[in-house]
Amino acid sequence: MYRKVSREHSELSKVTDHKFGKYLGKKLSPEERREVLAGLFVFGRENQHPFLTRMAVLLFISTVIATCGLLADSAAVVIGAMLVAPLMRPVMAAAGAITLGWTKRLYNSLIMTCCMAIAAVIIAACITLAAPHMITIPAEVLARTKPTFFDLVIALAAGAGGAYVITRKEASSIPGVAMAVALLPPLASCGILLVFGENELALKAFVLFLTNFAAMVMAGVLTFMVMGISLESTRKRSAKFIRYSLILFTLLVVIISVPLYFYSTEVWYDATYKANQSEELQAWLAENELVIDRVSIDYEKRIIYMQLLGPSPPLNIGALYDEMIQKMEKKTGKKVEPFRIEAGWSQQARFSWPPAPGEEDEERQLQQDYSKSLSKSKWYWIGTQYADGDWLKPLQEHSYFMESKSENSFTVTTSCGKQTGTYELNQEGIAVEIDATIDEKCVESKTEARFFDDLSQVINLDQDENRMSFRISNDEGVMHFQKK
Repeated sequence: MYRKVSREHSELSKVTDHKFGKYLGKKLSPEERREVLAGLFVFGRENQHPFLTRMAVLLFISTVIATCGLLADSAAVVIGAMLVAPLMRPVMAAAGAITLGWTKRLYNSLIMTCCMAIAAVIIAACITLAAPHMITIPAEVLARTKPTFFDLVIALAAGAGGAYVITRKEASSIPGVAMAVALLPPLASCGILLVFGENELALKAFVLFLTNFAAMVMAGVLTFMVMGISLESTRKRSAKFIRYSLILFTLLVVIISVPLYFYSTEVWYDATYKANQSEELQAWLAENELVIDRVSIDYEKRIIYMQLLGPSPPLNIGALYDEMIQKMEKKTGKKVEPFRIEAGWSQQARFSWPPAPGEEDEERQLQQDYSKSLSKSKWYWIGTQYADGDWLKPLQEHSYFMESKSENSFTVTTSCGKQTGTYELNQEGIAVEIDATIDEKCVESKTEARFFDDLSQVINLDQDENRMSFRISNDEGVMHFQKK
């Protein structure tokens, strides 16, 4: 034991007895150079146990704080946990070992980092299991599942900053906190997501950790070389090891950057971006005086989810679907696979005061003149979609249709017979009165009864060239018709 300690101290003295290179015109004193290596590595077996104990305690405390902060959705608590996080030292020790050509110490640093990463994931998972049941995943956790190239740049800057802090004791310790922020929260998020059963998201969080770790080591090696920690003789003697290690971490960063590229694309060009870039969607929103509150795309199920806000519900969503199909087929030159649009709507009205000049005296004009189109066409009922997502459709296609041959009156022909009724239009508002007699012996008597019940409760009308929609009162659903 005594010989090993002496040999390590001799190795340390050999390095620190030489002059390091200049950095910004200022040389490191022998004592400062000794402090650099003492800050990176543990010399002497008698110092290893206290060091490992301190690292384990700090890792446990910081992981507990970080996990609770993530579960509480508090960014301030997560950042506060980094003040005691011990992850800066093993990462910078790996970078220093590569710079100095110390193979064994590099392996020790990598093993320590792996053990700390696994421990952090396990601790976070245990805390999540013990925490009260949560229905949704906190936003702070989800933020660690969307790694982009910005995270790679942050990791490179944090690694360079951490290496600089170690070589300049008068420098701020903030870069060390930045390194911990880039390493511990992704690990804690990984443990939390595993408990939630979100394995894919947990993998993304772990990819963020791997990217940050590899980038920090690479940046740390380059910074240590610039600062002159390794002597020229050391670099010559260990040139092969240093070169291969640096190439290895560079390749690791490049390889991990491949999934990072696709993750970046998902984040930067998300559903909101695509919605803003869609000319047909924006035109449809403007026509219906609607705005998008939230939008998402399920690529696997091929469903577009939208939450819309506006004064009137989107009754002509079928027209949007047709327009999108035509645009995509024209762009790609081939038939588009079927997809679905699911939209929710919340009423939102706009008011202003004082009114614009002349606005008080102007009579509001009808936005659409539906009376002519109603009286000249046959409208076939294709189905009614209710607020809970269920559909009511005729058993036979084209078996239900409406036609109006005189003003304010119409007839409805079904597979069970013919009924008459009246309607009254007021801008987009419509009121329908119909006294239907249902033949219970008819095969579609139940469907017909529900159809007429819904028709008597419609309050809004929307129509384009080939489609017509009625909104049922209390937002219970929408009846869809098509002109043939």
